[in-house]
Amino acid sequence: MIYLTFAAVFISVVAVQEQIKDGFSISAIFQNKVFFSLVVSLLSTYGLWLIASLLMFDPWHMLTSFVQYLALTPTYVNVLNVYAFCNTHDISWGTKGDDKAEELPKVDTKDGKGKTDLPDEGDLNAQYEKELQVFAQKQPKVVKGEKTEAQKAEDQMDYYRWIRSLVVLIWIFTNFGLVALVLSTAGVEDLNSQPNTEASEEARSTLYTTIILWSVAGLSAFKFIGALWFLIVRLFRGV
Repeated sequence: MIYLTFAAVFISVVAVQEQIKDGFSISAIFQNKVFFSLVVSLLSTYGLWLIASLLMFDPWHMLTSFVQYLALTPTYVNVLNVYAFCNTHDISWGTKGDDKAEELPKVDTKDGKGKTDLPDEGDLNAQYEKELQVFAQKQPKVVKGEKTEAQKAEDQMDYYRWIRSLVVLIWIFTNFGLVALVLSTAGVEDLNSQPNTEASEEARSTLYTTIILWSVAGLSAFKFIGALWFLIVRLFRGV
Protein backbone atom coordinates (compact mmCIF):
# COMPACT_ATOMS: atom_id res chain seq x y z
CA MET A 1 0.00 0.00 0.00
CA ILE A 2 2.93 2.32 0.67
CA TYR A 3 4.16 1.62 -2.86
CA LEU A 4 0.71 2.28 -4.36
CA THR A 5 0.46 5.58 -2.50
CA PHE A 6 3.91 6.56 -3.71
CA ALA A 7 3.02 5.55 -7.28
CA ALA A 8 -0.17 7.62 -7.22
CA VAL A 9 1.67 10.70 -5.99
CA PHE A 10 4.52 10.11 -8.43
CA ILE A 11 2.20 9.79 -11.44
CA SER A 12 0.38 12.97 -10.45
CA VAL A 13 3.63 14.93 -10.02
CA VAL A 14 5.05 13.68 -13.33
CA ALA A 15 1.84 14.57 -15.17
CA VAL A 16 1.88 18.11 -13.74
CA GLN A 17 5.58 18.54 -14.59
CA GLU A 18 5.00 17.43 -18.19
CA GLN A 19 2.19 19.93 -18.58
CA ILE A 20 4.34 22.71 -17.12
CA LYS A 21 7.04 22.01 -19.71
CA ASP A 22 4.54 22.23 -22.57
CA GLY A 23 2.76 25.26 -21.15
CA PHE A 24 0.69 25.13 -17.99
CA SER A 25 -3.08 25.18 -18.10
CA ILE A 26 -5.72 23.54 -15.95
CA SER A 27 -7.66 22.23 -18.93
CA ALA A 28 -4.54 20.64 -20.43
CA ILE A 29 -3.83 18.78 -17.19
CA PHE A 30 -7.26 17.21 -17.14
CA GLN A 31 -6.97 16.23 -20.79
CA ASN A 32 -4.39 13.68 -19.65
CA LYS A 33 -6.57 10.56 -19.37
CA VAL A 34 -4.42 8.76 -16.80
CA PHE A 35 -4.10 11.82 -14.57
CA PHE A 36 -7.78 12.67 -14.83
CA SER A 37 -8.81 9.07 -14.03
CA LEU A 38 -6.41 9.01 -11.09
CA VAL A 39 -7.80 12.26 -9.70
CA VAL A 40 -11.39 11.04 -10.08
CA SER A 41 -10.54 7.73 -8.40
CA LEU A 42 -8.78 9.37 -5.45
CA LEU A 43 -11.44 12.02 -4.94
CA SER A 44 -14.27 9.51 -5.24
CA THR A 45 -12.61 7.32 -2.63
CA TYR A 46 -11.14 9.62 0.01
CA GLY A 47 -13.36 12.58 -0.78
CA LEU A 48 -16.54 10.55 -0.46
CA TRP A 49 -15.24 9.01 2.75
CA LEU A 50 -14.79 12.48 4.20
CA ILE A 51 -18.21 13.64 2.99
CA ALA A 52 -19.90 10.53 4.40
CA SER A 53 -18.12 11.02 7.73
CA LEU A 54 -19.27 14.62 7.91
CA LEU A 55 -22.84 13.62 7.08
CA MET A 56 -22.74 11.07 9.91
CA PHE A 57 -21.25 13.73 12.26
CA ASP A 58 -18.35 11.38 12.94
CA PRO A 59 -15.30 12.68 11.04
CA TRP A 60 -12.72 12.19 13.79
CA HIS A 61 -11.61 8.74 12.65
CA MET A 62 -10.45 10.34 9.38
CA LEU A 63 -7.85 12.21 11.44
CA THR A 64 -6.89 9.53 13.96
CA SER A 65 -7.05 6.35 11.86
CA PHE A 66 -6.63 7.39 8.23
CA VAL A 67 -2.91 6.56 7.94
CA GLN A 68 -3.31 3.23 9.72
CA TYR A 69 -6.22 2.31 7.47
CA LEU A 70 -4.21 3.08 4.32
CA ALA A 71 -1.34 0.90 5.55
CA LEU A 72 -3.67 -2.04 6.29
CA THR A 73 -5.90 -1.71 3.23
CA PRO A 74 -4.33 -4.69 1.36
CA THR A 75 -4.91 -6.88 4.41
CA TYR A 76 -8.53 -5.78 4.61
CA VAL A 77 -9.06 -6.45 0.90
CA ASN A 78 -7.64 -9.97 1.02
CA VAL A 79 -8.78 -11.17 4.46
CA LEU A 80 -12.27 -9.64 4.41
CA ASN A 81 -12.99 -10.86 0.87
CA VAL A 82 -11.99 -14.43 1.72
CA TYR A 83 -13.92 -14.33 5.00
CA ALA A 84 -17.01 -12.85 3.35
CA PHE A 85 -17.14 -15.40 0.54
CA CYS A 86 -16.50 -18.33 2.90
CA ASN A 87 -19.28 -17.18 5.24
CA THR A 88 -21.97 -16.39 2.68
CA HIS A 89 -24.34 -18.76 4.48
CA ASP A 90 -24.04 -16.86 7.77
CA ILE A 91 -25.50 -13.34 7.85
CA SER A 92 -25.10 -12.92 11.61
CA TRP A 93 -22.57 -10.63 13.26
CA GLY A 94 -20.02 -13.44 13.21
CA THR A 95 -20.32 -14.41 16.86
CA LYS A 96 -21.23 -18.00 15.91
CA GLY A 97 -23.64 -18.24 18.84
CA ASP A 98 -21.17 -16.92 21.40
CA ASP A 99 -23.35 -13.90 22.11
CA LYS A 100 -25.56 -15.94 24.44
CA ALA A 101 -24.36 -17.30 27.75
CA GLU A 102 -24.83 -21.02 28.24
CA GLU A 103 -27.15 -22.04 31.02
CA LEU A 104 -25.46 -23.93 33.83
CA PRO A 105 -27.00 -27.18 35.09
CA LYS A 106 -29.26 -26.78 38.09
CA VAL A 107 -28.99 -28.76 41.29
CA ASP A 108 -32.08 -29.12 43.45
CA THR A 109 -31.27 -29.25 47.12
CA LYS A 110 -33.28 -29.02 50.28
CA ASP A 111 -31.84 -27.93 53.60
CA GLY A 112 -28.39 -28.16 52.06
CA LYS A 113 -28.74 -31.90 51.42
CA GLY A 114 -28.90 -33.70 48.08
CA LYS A 115 -30.33 -37.12 47.27
CA THR A 116 -29.07 -39.57 44.67
CA ASP A 117 -29.58 -43.22 43.81
CA LEU A 118 -26.48 -45.40 43.60
CA PRO A 119 -26.86 -48.64 41.63
CA ASP A 120 -25.82 -51.87 43.36
CA GLU A 121 -24.41 -55.03 41.79
CA GLY A 122 -27.88 -56.51 41.21
CA ASP A 123 -29.02 -53.49 39.23
CA LEU A 124 -25.92 -53.66 37.04
CA ASN A 125 -26.43 -57.35 36.25
CA ALA A 126 -30.10 -56.77 35.38
CA GLN A 127 -29.20 -53.90 33.10
CA TYR A 128 -26.54 -56.05 31.39
CA GLU A 129 -29.03 -58.86 30.73
CA LYS A 130 -31.55 -56.36 29.38
CA GLU A 131 -29.03 -54.94 26.92
CA LEU A 132 -28.11 -58.45 25.72
CA GLN A 133 -31.76 -59.12 24.93
CA VAL A 134 -31.95 -55.90 22.97
CA PHE A 135 -28.92 -56.90 20.89
CA ALA A 136 -30.39 -60.34 20.21
CA GLN A 137 -33.62 -58.93 18.81
CA LYS A 138 -33.96 -57.87 15.19
CA GLN A 139 -34.11 -54.16 14.82
CA PRO A 140 -37.54 -53.00 13.62
CA LYS A 141 -37.75 -51.02 10.41
CA VAL A 142 -37.57 -47.35 11.18
CA VAL A 143 -40.44 -45.39 9.69
CA LYS A 144 -39.48 -41.83 9.00
CA GLY A 145 -42.07 -39.44 10.24
CA GLU A 146 -42.41 -35.74 9.75
CA LYS A 147 -39.24 -33.82 10.44
CA THR A 148 -38.99 -31.79 13.57
CA GLU A 149 -38.36 -28.06 13.56
CA ALA A 150 -34.73 -28.65 14.50
CA GLN A 151 -34.25 -31.05 11.56
CA LYS A 152 -35.89 -28.59 9.18
CA ALA A 153 -33.61 -25.83 10.43
CA GLU A 154 -30.57 -28.08 9.95
CA ASP A 155 -31.66 -28.95 6.40
CA GLN A 156 -32.03 -25.24 5.67
CA MET A 157 -28.54 -24.57 7.00
CA ASP A 158 -27.16 -27.42 4.86
CA TYR A 159 -28.74 -25.80 1.81
CA TYR A 160 -27.16 -22.46 2.70
CA ARG A 161 -23.78 -24.15 3.14
CA TRP A 162 -24.14 -25.79 -0.27
CA ILE A 163 -24.86 -22.40 -1.84
CA ARG A 164 -21.85 -20.98 0.04
CA SER A 165 -19.60 -23.73 -1.34
CA LEU A 166 -20.91 -23.14 -4.86
CA VAL A 167 -20.28 -19.38 -4.61
CA VAL A 168 -16.75 -19.95 -3.28
CA LEU A 169 -15.94 -22.38 -6.10
CA ILE A 170 -17.26 -19.96 -8.74
CA TRP A 171 -15.26 -17.14 -7.15
CA ILE A 172 -12.07 -19.23 -7.10
CA PHE A 173 -12.36 -20.35 -10.72
CA THR A 174 -13.28 -16.88 -12.00
CA ASN A 175 -10.25 -15.45 -10.22
CA PHE A 176 -8.12 -18.21 -11.69
CA GLY A 177 -9.47 -17.41 -15.16
CA LEU A 178 -8.77 -13.70 -14.69
CA VAL A 179 -5.20 -14.40 -13.57
CA ALA A 180 -4.66 -16.74 -16.51
CA LEU A 181 -6.00 -14.12 -18.93
CA VAL A 182 -3.82 -11.36 -17.52
CA LEU A 183 -0.67 -13.49 -17.41
CA SER A 184 -1.08 -15.04 -20.85
CA THR A 185 -0.31 -11.82 -22.68
CA ALA A 186 1.56 -13.74 -25.36
CA GLY A 187 -1.57 -15.62 -26.35
CA VAL A 188 -3.60 -12.41 -26.48
CA GLU A 189 -0.96 -10.73 -28.60
CA ASP A 190 -1.03 -13.63 -31.07
CA LEU A 191 -4.68 -12.85 -31.77
CA ASN A 192 -3.76 -9.32 -32.79
CA SER A 193 -2.74 -9.13 -36.45
CA GLN A 194 -1.41 -5.59 -36.17
CA PRO A 195 2.24 -5.08 -35.16
CA ASN A 196 2.86 -3.96 -31.60
CA THR A 197 4.13 -0.40 -31.56
CA GLU A 198 4.97 1.91 -28.69
CA ALA A 199 1.76 3.83 -29.31
CA SER A 200 -0.37 0.69 -29.21
CA GLU A 201 1.32 -0.48 -26.00
CA GLU A 202 0.71 2.92 -24.41
CA ALA A 203 -2.91 2.91 -25.58
CA ARG A 204 -3.52 -0.53 -24.04
CA SER A 205 -1.89 0.43 -20.75
CA THR A 206 -3.89 3.66 -20.65
CA LEU A 207 -7.12 1.77 -21.32
CA TYR A 208 -6.33 -0.76 -18.58
CA THR A 209 -5.49 1.95 -16.05
CA THR A 210 -8.60 3.92 -16.95
CA ILE A 211 -10.87 0.89 -16.49
CA ILE A 212 -9.32 0.04 -13.11
CA LEU A 213 -9.49 3.59 -11.76
CA TRP A 214 -13.04 4.23 -12.95
CA SER A 215 -14.20 0.89 -11.51
CA VAL A 216 -12.78 1.99 -8.14
CA ALA A 217 -14.64 5.28 -8.51
CA GLY A 218 -17.88 3.45 -9.34
CA LEU A 219 -17.59 1.15 -6.32
CA SER A 220 -16.90 4.10 -4.04
CA ALA A 221 -19.92 5.94 -5.42
CA PHE A 222 -22.07 2.85 -4.85
CA LYS A 223 -20.91 2.65 -1.22
CA PHE A 224 -21.61 6.35 -0.75
CA ILE A 225 -25.15 5.92 -2.10
CA GLY A 226 -25.69 3.08 0.39
CA ALA A 227 -24.43 5.21 3.27
CA LEU A 228 -26.62 8.11 2.18
CA TRP A 229 -29.65 5.82 1.91
CA PHE A 230 -29.01 4.50 5.43
CA LEU A 231 -28.78 8.06 6.72
CA ILE A 232 -32.13 8.95 5.11
CA VAL A 233 -33.81 5.81 6.48
CA ARG A 234 -32.41 6.48 9.96
CA LEU A 235 -33.61 10.08 9.76
CA PHE A 236 -37.22 9.14 8.98
CA ARG A 237 -37.52 5.80 10.80
CA GLY A 238 -35.29 6.48 13.76
CA VAL A 239 -33.15 3.37 13.32
